[in-house]
Amino acid sequence: MTSKTNKYLEIDRSEFLSIFEEISKIGWSEIYGMNRLALDENDIKARHMLIKRLKEINSLIRIDDAGNIMGVLEGDTKEIIATGSHLDAVPGGGRFDGTVGVVGALYALRYIVKNKIKTRHSIMAIDFTNEEGSRFQPSKMGSGLTTGVYDKEYIYSRKDAKGITFGEALKLSGFMGDQNNRLMYSPIKSYVELHIEQGPILEAEGYEIGIPHGIVGMVYLEVNFIGEQAHAGTTPIRYRSDALVPAGILIKEIRDYIKSLDDSLRITVGKIDIWPNIHNVIPGIAKLIIDIRSFYNKILSDAIKYIIDISNLIAKKEGNIEVEVKKLWESPRVVFDKKLRDLIINTCQELRLKCKEDIYSWAGHDAQNMSRITKTAMIFIPSHKGKSHTKEEYTSEKDLINGMKLLLNTMLVLDLS
Repeated sequence: MTSKTNKYLEIDRSEFLSIFEEISKIGWSEIYGMNRLALDENDIKARHMLIKRLKEINSLIRIDDAGNIMGVLEGDTKEIIATGSHLDAVPGGGRFDGTVGVVGALYALRYIVKNKIKTRHSIMAIDFTNEEGSRFQPSKMGSGLTTGVYDKEYIYSRKDAKGITFGEALKLSGFMGDQNNRLMYSPIKSYVELHIEQGPILEAEGYEIGIPHGIVGMVYLEVNFIGEQAHAGTTPIRYRSDALVPAGILIKEIRDYIKSLDDSLRITVGKIDIWPNIHNVIPGIAKLIIDIRSFYNKILSDAIKYIIDISNLIAKKEGNIEVEVKKLWESPRVVFDKKLRDLIINTCQELRLKCKEDIYSWAGHDAQNMSRITKTAMIFIPSHKGKSHTKEEYTSEKDLINGMKLLLNTMLVLDLS
């Protein structure tokens, strides 16, 4: 929105889609999907393309010691309005996750320059390093280091499947930047992240935009059932202590527990390891990794207690089975800034886009870490059939344009506030 005229801006559809196509196709295969892990050959190529496009508009390029790329258009003040996302992808993923937000940030800067819009604030576009955590764990490492969530020694020591540390990969990539460029040291007024929903709700309910309340809390539990390894042929049922049996019972109990509630809780048993995992041996150990998510702290804590209690009860009923439960990882929920959300919602309504306000992000994002240092919010656009982290991931051109239009206008409304 331009100052004084109260008219909302229309973007150049063909230019935006052309830039998106240019960057999103790097590392893309119609057969495999996306092959662009953090700081690999394709990620480096995409990053250089981003920097090339940022330099075309004479934006100031900053890189911090996490390799995060920041393009800045200086305004009348040093206070920054920031937007961005990530270019790295999961193996075999799609072209939209993360890339939409980075291209959106790049295009916003290009639009401001091409249309000679004078801004009060400095405007920043960001590409965060290793958001997915597919090559180096944990996820959101770039935003985590730059906002002070993780320390440098920890981040640099993380290794990929080949034993290469993040610090080594960063140095080899040429994106080893300056610690002084960390965002925690910058005067950032607000951060808005454009992203695909990665779920089916917006499309199924006929919404063009979603403005999430925040990001759900997440907990990973490890449940170990310990029985007795024995011969599959010679051991009668009455003498068995099969560790896999209580694991199967637990999975069914968890499913029934979720079904008894509304859609405020998600629990997934996504990984099972059994020992020795041989067809003719009764399993002596069954280990389950359980992903638990909710926006509501009490629902989350109740679910954790339920899993611990039911695991112990199952083990007791089975007899001669021990169980151990431990928390592997926890990420507290994030509540986005209400005033910033209201501003985005109002802008969405002014643009006559159908907006869903009662929605949450069930996936983690860099906005999670950015909320620690500034006012933060997100803009969701529909994912066709809710598919993400797969090569079938798709968001229509119309929805891409709607999201970009809302992001651009939101940033310029913020500039006036």
